[in-house]
Amino acid sequence: MHELYRMALSNRGLSRSNVLHSFRGSGFGRDCPKFGTQCYSNSENLGEIAMTLKRGSVFLIVSIAVCIASTPSALAADDEIKLTFLGTGAPRPSHDRYGPAILVEAGDYKIMVDAGPGMRERLFQAGGFEMLTTVDHLLITHLHFDHTISAPGLWLTGWLFGRKTPMNVYGPVGTSAMMDNFVAAYDWDIRYRTIVGVHKEGSQLNTTDVEPGVFFDKDGIKITAFNVEHLPINIETGEPLGMEGATLGYRIDYRGRSVLFSGDTRSTPSSEIIPMGKGVDVLIHETQVPAPGDSPEAILANVSLSVHSSPAQVAYVFEKTRPRLGVYSHIIPPEITSDELLGLTDYDGEMMVADDLMTLTIGDQITVGRAEGAGTDIFTEADVVEE
Repeated sequence: MHELYRMALSNRGLSRSNVLHSFRGSGFGRDCPKFGTQCYSNSENLGEIAMTLKRGSVFLIVSIAVCIASTPSALAADDEIKLTFLGTGAPRPSHDRYGPAILVEAGDYKIMVDAGPGMRERLFQAGGFEMLTTVDHLLITHLHFDHTISAPGLWLTGWLFGRKTPMNVYGPVGTSAMMDNFVAAYDWDIRYRTIVGVHKEGSQLNTTDVEPGVFFDKDGIKITAFNVEHLPINIETGEPLGMEGATLGYRIDYRGRSVLFSGDTRSTPSSEIIPMGKGVDVLIHETQVPAPGDSPEAILANVSLSVHSSPAQVAYVFEKTRPRLGVYSHIIPPEITSDELLGLTDYDGEMMVADDLMTLTIGDQITVGRAEGAGTDIFTEADVVEE
């Protein structure tokens, strides 16, 4: 049983029902949630239920279509942006939250943002061989392994099973050097496979180190990079510790729709996310909640607090930018529940916690769905090899 979650967020001032209900973020794609009473339906066919989730004085308005059997996430229209959250976790392994990776579909483009652990498998789970062989653009926010380790898998799997266009990778300074190392590491593999008969076309990896500003503007899609605050600092003074390199966020605009990716960041009042994100449709932001206690594991877990954003910092960013929808992804720790995370976020606008395989389609409304089983799982039954 698949579940389709529809969130009507075309206007910020949605009417509120009297239903109080909380649900775990991991509830997407699992058992149908149970609802309270006094809710109203605004779609008989989909069984949509408008309800209010109260968190103290904070309300989250959602309109949900539940328990639609075998209903895959819909394709995006020509003027929409579709997001598929393939991984909503971070470096810490999790059965539920794989490493950070979000697929963006706009027009004829399929663009991956980050390539965390398990991305290839989630992409296959979401769209089969059809999806694996059509993604040919990758944006990398920074060079941590949990954002880059699946780049070779995306590049080489898509090529091996039919893609004949090069993989195009964009990222901060140092990305080209990293990708050159991947090319060198898999040179023997590529030569071997082409000798036995695999097409050579599509095995190329083109990489561009980008600076802040617009670096892609084609076919109605504009991608802007901006610096974010993820480089190491002195915890006492806040001064940078001299680590070279850069860490980036991205904003993608397409035909009046927009989405912003914070990348990894400790968002302060001077964050570039604030001017870049004002009025954006969807703002996706990372977060880290401190581990309790003083065990060696808790101490080690908390060393990264200075380079990630607390829920209070995220709430500040959301308040200053007022997106149509704020979304948590890249969540530390991965086992924290949606109720807990939303309860820590003092923000009165629309927001939610993403889950792996959740989709958002950004149009006049923002529609929440689930991507799974939309493609072909058996290669010889798929029509994916480019002529």
